[in-house]
Amino acid sequence: MEIVIGTRVRSFDFSHDRSLDGERACYVEGEVVGFDHVEGCDRYRILVDRDIFGGVEEDRRVGDLIYPPINGTSTWLGRVTDGVEVI
Repeated sequence: MEIVIGTRVRSFDFSHDRSLDGERACYVEGEVVGFDHVEGCDRYRILVDRDIFGGVEEDRRVGDLIYPPINGTSTWLGRVTDGVEVI
């Protein structure tokens, strides 16, 4: 599914782990409210409404805007980003 403004998404903090529970679960959920060009690449602008870190629900990032790279962006290490998923 294409990610557009208004899409509800989950953005993982670490590319190597997509755990949804347990101590390795680290992600935020929210709504895509726009797109920006930041630090040399196109990024989602996500308004966070749920924050999970170390498997524990927190509120430290709730209400913040985060800017993960748009899926398919090549990194300087040659990896292709895919850390945002539709929920």
